Amino acid sequence: MQDHHALKLTHALRTYDLDTLVPLIQEHLHWPPKQLRSNLKPVIEQAQLDHINLLHPPPDYHTWLQTPLRTTVKGPNTAAPTTINARLTTLSRLYEHLIDHGLILQHPLRNLERPPSLPVPTQPPPHDELTRLLLHAQSDPHLHAALLLLTRHGLFVTELLALRWPHLDYPTGTLLRKNTTITLDHDTFQALDHLLAQHGGPLHHPQGKVFPYQNLDALRTRLFQVTREANLPFISPSRLRKLALVNVLPDMPALPVEERLTEMAETLAGQKTPRSTKG
Repeated sequence: MQDHHALKLTHALRTYDLDTLVPLIQEHLHWPPKQLRSNLKPVIEQAQLDHINLLHPPPDYHTWLQTPLRTTVKGPNTAAPTTINARLTTLSRLYEHLIDHGLILQHPLRNLERPPSLPVPTQPPPHDELTRLLLHAQSDPHLHAALLLLTRHGLFVTELLALRWPHLDYPTGTLLRKNTTITLDHDTFQALDHLLAQHGGPLHHPQGKVFPYQNLDALRTRLFQVTREANLPFISPSRLRKLALVNVLPDMPALPVEERLTEMAETLAGQKTPRSTKG
């Protein structure tokens, strides 16, 4: 099965077959097919026109990439920094997948400089809206647990989608994240315990995924449905995750966006104590 997948990947890239490529990588990258197609299409189409070998790119690959990365339907050099970075991230994840399958040895995008992203200030939802959302989500145990992990512990959506039961150390209530471990608060642990009971409880040692969502779009769709039921405006997972920043660092002085997010990450990882304005 592994060799068959690798062969299909190789053939799709050599023939610039986006229709075949997207379904092959969608399950592994955990992104909606529409997003994968949109991000990869400019590179794949330009590579076909210029006869670029995407498996073994030429030495000037980084220079060549600037054209498809920066082109939109409006013309050359019209893509916003966020669009360029989204395309680069997707392409980078594709190459990581190829490395995992032994199809290439080195990452072709290594040392490629990205344009700086413009910070988009977004505020977390008001407390009363979150309370109503969590109340309505209780009828969906999976969504309820996912919302608690987002708002209490700041998990990335990619972490949620990839979370498996072996990542939870039940006796200590410790959860393994990508780069660290966290101790779950009472409500989040109880929500996961409720889900675990559906799999026979901790003594059965389930190995599968915690959540049923196949990709971000599936999670957003279910979240959209529940916000409609609660008569609330749609609240994106990224806005919900910002509540972890507010909850963990409620007294942090005003800082530039990048510094604030860096401090949040370090604090969530247990590497430092948040600064406070209180004397």
